[in-house]
Amino acid sequence: MSQAQVHHEHPDVVGSRNRLGVILILVADIAFALSMLFVYFYLKQQNVNGMWLPAATEESPVVTPVSSTGAWQLTVLCAIGMLANLFARSGVQANSRERINLGTGLGIVVISVATVMQVMQMNSTGFTTRMGAYASSYYLIASINLIHLVITLFIAIGNWNRGRLGLYSQNHWHLTISHVWWIWMTVSCGLGAWALSFT
Repeated sequence: MSQAQVHHEHPDVVGSRNRLGVILILVADIAFALSMLFVYFYLKQQNVNGMWLPAATEESPVVTPVSSTGAWQLTVLCAIGMLANLFARSGVQANSRERINLGTGLGIVVISVATVMQVMQMNSTGFTTRMGAYASSYYLIASINLIHLVITLFIAIGNWNRGRLGLYSQNHWHLTISHVWWIWMTVSCGLGAWALSFT
């Protein structure tokens, strides 16, 4: 019984296709993030019927803005994770499997903490999405940030697993591509924190 021949594409071809995919995702995501910031500041400036931060009513309490400190803390964690991924990339040039595993492993830990922190912050606001324009804008920014964190966690686990298996000895474009994502995710988190600093 003969085994079927499996044709594998050259790693450079796969890497080129994946890089193009990441670029397209980033372009779409950047456009969405910028439009989200525009909506935030537009609604704040218009403040139609005083609904940016509505006063207390019989049905709902007054909406108190969330401190941007938590969002800035998340940005710092994202930056640490980005540096950890950069450290893992340096392990490729040094042919150090330990450095790759340490960097990717640290990235997993940091982004896991950031993800939990984001969920905790969203659950402790004291308002819902229906309690004014600020509340809905906050949850939009926080939700997008949470999605970015979950995607980054998935990527970080994949990078760590590839490093653990020693698959970066020849092809390391996964780390390079993921580093571009880490940079954007950190910038995006910082933009959200910056916006939330203006209430």
